[in-house]
Amino acid sequence: MNKARHFFMKKSLLIRIILSYLFVGLLVIAALTLAITSKVSESMKTELTLSTDRSLEQSYNTANILLNSTYQHFASAYGSADIQAGFYANDFNTALMGRIGAELTNLANTNPMVHSVYLVNTRHELVFSSLTTVRSFDEFYDQQILHLLQNTQTLRGSVFIPRHTSFVHDTKPFDGNLISVAYMSTRDEKAVNGAMILNLDQQILQNMMMNGTDSDSFQSMILNQQGIVISHSNNELINTNISESEPVQAILDSTASRGVIETNIDGTGHHIFYIKSESLGWIFIGDVNYTNLLSKVNAMKQYILTVTAIILLIVIVSGFFFTRMIYGPIHRLVKNIAKLPGSEHSTHGVSEFDLLSNAFQFMERKVQDMQISMTGFQNTERNEVLRQLLSGGWSSEAEMISRMSRIGIELPSQGFQVCMLRLDEMNELAEAYSPNDLALLKYGIANIADEIGNTHFPAFSFDGEEDRIVILLLKASESELQIRQLLSEVQASTEHYLKLSVSASYGSHAADLRQIPKSWQAAYDASRYRLVYGKGCFIPADVEQNRESIPDSVSAPMEKQIADSMKLGDAAKTACAIKAYFEMLQSAPFDEMMFLLNQLLFTVTRTSKSMANGDLTSTGNDIASLGQQLYKWETLDEMEEWFVGLAETAISLRDNQSSQKNVLIVEKLRNEIHQSYMDASLTVEKLSEVAGLSVNYMRKIFKDITSTSLNKYISDYRFEKAKELLLTTDLPANRIGEMVGMDNTKYFYISFKKYSGKTPDHFRKSSEPPYSSE
Repeated sequence: MNKARHFFMKKSLLIRIILSYLFVGLLVIAALTLAITSKVSESMKTELTLSTDRSLEQSYNTANILLNSTYQHFASAYGSADIQAGFYANDFNTALMGRIGAELTNLANTNPMVHSVYLVNTRHELVFSSLTTVRSFDEFYDQQILHLLQNTQTLRGSVFIPRHTSFVHDTKPFDGNLISVAYMSTRDEKAVNGAMILNLDQQILQNMMMNGTDSDSFQSMILNQQGIVISHSNNELINTNISESEPVQAILDSTASRGVIETNIDGTGHHIFYIKSESLGWIFIGDVNYTNLLSKVNAMKQYILTVTAIILLIVIVSGFFFTRMIYGPIHRLVKNIAKLPGSEHSTHGVSEFDLLSNAFQFMERKVQDMQISMTGFQNTERNEVLRQLLSGGWSSEAEMISRMSRIGIELPSQGFQVCMLRLDEMNELAEAYSPNDLALLKYGIANIADEIGNTHFPAFSFDGEEDRIVILLLKASESELQIRQLLSEVQASTEHYLKLSVSASYGSHAADLRQIPKSWQAAYDASRYRLVYGKGCFIPADVEQNRESIPDSVSAPMEKQIADSMKLGDAAKTACAIKAYFEMLQSAPFDEMMFLLNQLLFTVTRTSKSMANGDLTSTGNDIASLGQQLYKWETLDEMEEWFVGLAETAISLRDNQSSQKNVLIVEKLRNEIHQSYMDASLTVEKLSEVAGLSVNYMRKIFKDITSTSLNKYISDYRFEKAKELLLTTDLPANRIGEMVGMDNTKYFYISFKKYSGKTPDHFRKSSEPPYSSE
């Protein structure tokens, strides 16, 4: 308890500041809560409205598709032989009645909305039904439909007739709502021979259209043009006339096919969305009750606002208290600063915060300047001594030993060894960072190297210019494994802390000061083999011992293979040849590798130029700029990928040039066909003379560009011209065949029917409008 009290007393200012931030945060949260709550409630209202409107539109689309397809299907069935026999037959035997009953049953089973199908024969007063066997008018169970048939004006007033009916068929009772469709021919407002009646189950239709959309907040309905309810979420309103309702009357009077009405019904806000279907003669209406829909949203909004108001009150009271606690001591400090000698002018017109900030910044700058002056002088002298030591730019060994002593390098030593770190992806780093930032990154790597190196040997690291960081180790000659471990730890730590990759190498052991430049040169030469080992690698000092020169008898044929593959346009073969070339380079000395790479670049560039007919301006790759790019890559893998890209670009450029030429040739062939299609002797061989190509090659480029064969294009064009002549002239078909280059009349008839599905004469008769000589 005492420790806690002591902590709070010692850190009272910190605690006050934290509490002040806390209450300011609560104040901001409360304000945001008010704004967000208002925005969310409005957004939810808009989203819910759009959701219900989309739901109604989906219902409309469902009904439109279902009912139209059903109507068309049964209209087609109305003309079938068995249905027509039910109207016009004079003698109904058992087989005929069986076929009619089976036809009606099959029709009823084709759609789950269909309740039943009747065939009413008024001449013989018989009714065939999909639910029972044939009945006379007196025995038929659905007398309501017979009464409707007596007045055909009722059936003709609308395509779909809603009705409520109840009957018993085969001891099976039915009491519900049906939507009937009558297919019949009338004369003097009376049905001639009878009608086919399709009865749709209203409840099934309602469930299919409105499933998942009905609730207390949303009601959906379908009205006909007289305002009578066809379908409704509330079954009690079906077949009711609600045209007297003000919103419904407004919808009926509207000429728009769809729209939205905002209105109040019984003191509550309603959003009514409607769509009128011309094909069905129905109106789809969705009614959103905002009061019910947003009741939970409004309750939650009220609760949030109440809690927010309480929080605001607490924040205001507490904020005043803590502000007074914090500001009191600061105010007294400001008054004391203003009383200091010489501060009257500097504090005039300056805010209290600026006054305190300036005072603290002044003291901080003074301390930093002192530290930087001391550290900068030491680092500058240290780096200068190390650079001279590595370069051999000194004459007096005694003087150099004295300068080394001043920077902490004490002699005598068992020897020296130079290690080198090279920043990977230096070009990307140079683009991402300023020179000062890069210097700081290298300074950080040098610090890591010093810290880790000193756990093994005395180590001194510094910026070696460009992408290099140099490490000078004071060590004996027998410690190769420890060097490997040291550099591996430096690489891992650099990756972990700075998120940078470095490659590492080391030089030969130097027994005295004079041999240190040789050790540096060996480390540098080894570091160049990052080109082979890859980024983040470790390169030993003896890397060049087992490397062998590559004779021209090996490299020259491989270069020729790459050039030949490019000329053939085989990108895959070219990539394989380049890959083999780079595998050969893996074992070569560095200088020879770069020589061969420059030689390969010259070969690829020269080949690309010959493939592009000397024009490489579109690629922007001249030999000078490519030579500069070559030395930017850090690994052979990157170079290989770059060379493959150069080769593929050259192949693609030549292919594009060839493709454009082929397009012109194909266009020339089309024009020749359009002008000479009437010539019966027009052949592929003649066209090859026009194109100046061999027949097979001409066929190939024509199909590659048009996706159709040359012979098919000629015949299709002739048949299209024949169609045009058949519709616009009264010439006989055999004459038209001759006019489009087909002298053989029989071949023309057979080929035309195969092309269009009809003979020429049938095509002319069946096409509209027919030819007129006027």
